[in-house]
Amino acid sequence: MEPSKFCTGCGKTVEPGMQYCPQCGMVISGSAADEEFKEKQKEFLSVLTESRRLWLLFFLAIYAIPVIIFSIATLVDASAIANSVWSSTEFQQWLSSHGYQFTLADVQNYITYAAAMALISGICAMISLVCIYIRKYWLVAVATCAAASILCFWSIFGLIAGILVTWMIIGSRELFEETPAATE
Repeated sequence: MEPSKFCTGCGKTVEPGMQYCPQCGMVISGSAADEEFKEKQKEFLSVLTESRRLWLLFFLAIYAIPVIIFSIATLVDASAIANSVWSSTEFQQWLSSHGYQFTLADVQNYITYAAAMALISGICAMISLVCIYIRKYWLVAVATCAAASILCFWSIFGLIAGILVTWMIIGSRELFEETPAATE
């Protein structure tokens, strides 16, 4: 006959073969119910981890794809956009009221630089997305998401959202497979 065990919850002696403590109702360690509980817990954590991964992919995609498309379109048409801004009466009034001495070339350069930074930010976010998708290169995913956030400094919402997503990636190390060590 198997010796009696003690409940890890209340300390009461339990008989061999019991699944639950008759005093507090806690699952008895090492019982079939305990094994079933551990298996269900593993399944739950797996679903939770995959859900976090899908949310990260969603957040990164919803930023990266439109930013890349719009920044490429802006770079391609920077001259026409600058001409449109320059010919705007409101812009000319704003320039004169603030005493700025901008030229059309300055406006075009500003639009080009802003679009280039946006493109680099979008590409960084896309690299982070790919790392999460393939479940490799955690540090690259963190660094590129942080870079995308910093390059998005002109938008306080984008900056804060980027920092939050970066923080989520930092806390999601378990999503990434370890790369095997090189054999010597």
